[in-house]
Amino acid sequence: METQTSYLRLLAAGSNARGQLANGSDYDSHTFTECHFINCTQGTLPHNTLGILQLATGANHTLALLEFGDGRRELWGCGDGRKGQLGPEYMGQLTEFTPISIPLYQTYASQGYTCCLIAAAWETSYLVLKSPSRSNVVISMGSNDFGALGVGTKQATATPAVVSFDHLTIEGHSTNPDELVVESIAAGPRHVILHVRAGFNNEDTLIGWGLARHGQLGDTKIVNYDRPYIISLDVSSDPVQTCSLGLQHTIICHQSGRTTAFGSNKKGQLHRMDSWGRVRQVGCTWNGTYLLRDDDENTLISTGSNAHGQLGRESQVEENGVTVGPVEFTLSHDGKLPSLRSLACGSEHVMAVISPSGSSDMEVWGWGWNEHGNLGLDHMDDVLKPIKIWPARGHALEGRIARVWAGNGTSWILLQI
Repeated sequence: METQTSYLRLLAAGSNARGQLANGSDYDSHTFTECHFINCTQGTLPHNTLGILQLATGANHTLALLEFGDGRRELWGCGDGRKGQLGPEYMGQLTEFTPISIPLYQTYASQGYTCCLIAAAWETSYLVLKSPSRSNVVISMGSNDFGALGVGTKQATATPAVVSFDHLTIEGHSTNPDELVVESIAAGPRHVILHVRAGFNNEDTLIGWGLARHGQLGDTKIVNYDRPYIISLDVSSDPVQTCSLGLQHTIICHQSGRTTAFGSNKKGQLHRMDSWGRVRQVGCTWNGTYLLRDDDENTLISTGSNAHGQLGRESQVEENGVTVGPVEFTLSHDGKLPSLRSLACGSEHVMAVISPSGSSDMEVWGWGWNEHGNLGLDHMDDVLKPIKIWPARGHALEGRIARVWAGNGTSWILLQI
């Protein structure tokens, strides 16, 4: 989260068929355009907004968790709400970011709960609510395809629901909801994983639900789980640092810097995942995996599908037809690689925040699938190697890059002006 000293601007580019870019229309945007927040001056965020804590994207909807100067947090959303993914009040289409009113959430808010985490699957949304004196609460809403709601039924419902964990057994003991703390939630298009601390010993545990047939929840015996299921991966001795979910695979980054991968390897997205160390961030496109290493050059390793240039390098195919290696960034004028700060993976494109060698300035570079103009380059051709996409030529806005996000054919940049 970034502190506002002057003001913030949120820019977006790419797919916009249901208004998910919040630019006031439902036309794709091939350049980065300022997002609209309802009842706000065009391009500005709501008054006294300190920052965007999280931004989550589904197939055609977007959620943003805003924090304000008085400590309030609000959930805003835009795009497609036909499956209930924007709550029961908006079952149509929103082309501007609008506060999301959810009676179930308001009931918990009146008891002292705050929304702390959000995530989005294809047409499903998730909120994690926390209270200083009560147990964590997970709310799901929207489509229930493949059991995405996690409520133990295959029936669709437009009513938001609380996900129950009462049926789970950890260390031979039934789960006490009061002892379950959600550390993070990550969603791919069709499956969800929570990193929780639970049980008498506060053990780190992974819990998931949704599509499972490819082993993306650690077990190939079940087609999908329609309620939470404990993933059989012991993370107690090496806790989870972060995790990322693709279309059919899951990557876990442990605090030690090693990684664990499970799910489909059809595109080579799991190739050599156990051979890297010193990893500090992981990311997944639908069919690819990206590891940001904590070495002298902050090397970004990529593997998986390269159908749209999303691996960011000339393909050097190994004997088994899979390519794995570093993303090829252009050298700075002094012959050194830029410093890579962070990355964001979309459906089949990637964004990276970098600092050119010898500079403290930050830039956004991108590559991969660009059919919807989601790289903001004013064209729709795929980009096979990383190129600078922000600051953009001819764009009047200047400011420090605060955060970037990548979604399903969408890209987002938060600027602090």
